[in-house]
Amino acid sequence: MAETSPVLREMIRERLGAIMTNPLRIPNVTCEICTGPVAPRYTRCYRCDRDARRGDAPVARRVIPLTYAIVGTQADRDMYRYKDPMPKAQRLRNPSYQRLLLLLLGFARAHASCLDVVASRPATGVATVPSLRGRPGTHPLCTLAAVLPEHWNEVRLEATPDIPEMQRREARPEHFTLPDPAAVAGKHIVVLEDTWVQGGHAQSVASALLLAGVAEVSIVVIARRIRTDFQRSLVEQSLQQILTDREYSVDICPVTGRHH
Repeated sequence: MAETSPVLREMIRERLGAIMTNPLRIPNVTCEICTGPVAPRYTRCYRCDRDARRGDAPVARRVIPLTYAIVGTQADRDMYRYKDPMPKAQRLRNPSYQRLLLLLLGFARAHASCLDVVASRPATGVATVPSLRGRPGTHPLCTLAAVLPEHWNEVRLEATPDIPEMQRREARPEHFTLPDPAAVAGKHIVVLEDTWVQGGHAQSVASALLLAGVAEVSIVVIARRIRTDFQRSLVEQSLQQILTDREYSVDICPVTGRHH
């Protein structure tokens, strides 16, 4: 963990402490990949396990959510409101956008270097997940990415047009293309996504990168969305641990789950 300034730490505590929630990394309670709830004795959720077992396309095995976004909470609403259509100057004043920017800045300053410790090689590039809906202009996720480490060079991907709605949430490498594979061959690339529900978009980008010759992919996702309608299901016990009230802390590493 890198040292963060007292001013930044206090700002994170005041503005995010009661809204964001550190994801948990607990064996047989949360998925070892996406940190969502799992049934007892399981290490992965159904979707992550299915994608990891696929033989036709590789996926990222390291997913790093920065917060849980519990359905119906302010954190969940922030994931929609930060990208509402609005002028650039208005977006910079938007409270949802400001909170996500602060959350990502805290990760960049305190924990981005932790990736280099757990990975086989240092991260050198970052790719934001392009919209499959054909959103015009620059996506707000790209402007948030500006606070990530400067040595993570931008990696551009292109979304395949006219992907049917039913297929967009599936992990399929053909959904994205990499114009210059040679520039990232053999490197460790970070994929930045805003919200993880089942991970199809981010894992499609990861698959496209890995098939293009990238050696290692880590996915940083701002929020792992958590539904709360699992009562009396196999993951109810795990869900209750996720929902336990606790204040967000920048001292908890989203890469390892440990408290620094």
